[in-house]
Amino acid sequence: MKRYRITALLLCTLPVFLASCLKQGNMNSDPANSNNVLEFANTGDNLAAAASTYPGFYSDLGVLTSGNSTQFNINVSYSGAGTAPDDITVNLAIDTATLSTYNTDNGTAYVTPPTAIFTFPSTVVIKKGTSMTQVKVTVSNNSSFSYSVNYALAVKIASASTGIISKTFGKAVYAFGVRNAYDGHYSFKGYTLRAGDAAKTGNFTYSDGLDLVTAGGNIVQFGILQVWADLTGVGIGYPILTVNTDNTVTSSSSGGAYNAPGYTSRYVPSEKRFYISYSWGAGPAARLATDTLTFVKAR
Repeated sequence: MKRYRITALLLCTLPVFLASCLKQGNMNSDPANSNNVLEFANTGDNLAAAASTYPGFYSDLGVLTSGNSTQFNINVSYSGAGTAPDDITVNLAIDTATLSTYNTDNGTAYVTPPTAIFTFPSTVVIKKGTSMTQVKVTVSNNSSFSYSVNYALAVKIASASTGIISKTFGKAVYAFGVRNAYDGHYSFKGYTLRAGDAAKTGNFTYSDGLDLVTAGGNIVQFGILQVWADLTGVGIGYPILTVNTDNTVTSSSSGGAYNAPGYTSRYVPSEKRFYISYSWGAGPAARLATDTLTFVKAR
């Protein structure tokens, strides 16, 4: 019995001991007692998968025509309790190794843009009494820019005048994309021909419209399939429209679409409208689509 009573006493006192430990643990996790760290805060759309080693963000820079520039922000934060006790000088650098790891983690294929198309300050200051500063990255659409590449800047906090650099958020990947002048959401109507099939032959209006998505400096691609007159999809892949220097349009697709003979496919800038006609398969006497696409709004 004596042994039993000692055991019971120990069991009774164990919760008190654990509660004491938990209280001490809570004190250690109190933000007021935590160290401040220098790190990258959220910017744009959060992109990285849960298993990613580094955070990733995406900025849609909208329409950026040749010869023009635009900007997006990188937020550098002094995170934790309180604000910066003094001015903190933070040095930033491009880190291609981080981008390589990020691509592996997320199954992406981002590349570092050529230096001719971007600039940002390598040194920034978090002012005393504040907790964050914004770095402006300028992106220019010039002869070095390519629409066929997925660009991203992997940036790291290389050093700082004071403070601890975060191991997890001291590096981040900033992807960005731009749109050409033809990108947008369009109304969609037209005429299709499928020889011998009355249901799929005739005029149509697709009430939801369609997106034309940037695929190059002067190229856009349908965001949906071409539709027949009965509004079912045509199985020739997503049509691609290339706007030539004279505003004529060349149509193509993975399923072999080509400009219909005798019709001048074209883009009319003053109307923001495409007039296109293309054929495939057995040819224009058997398979044909003639569409009018009118700009409604940005995507």
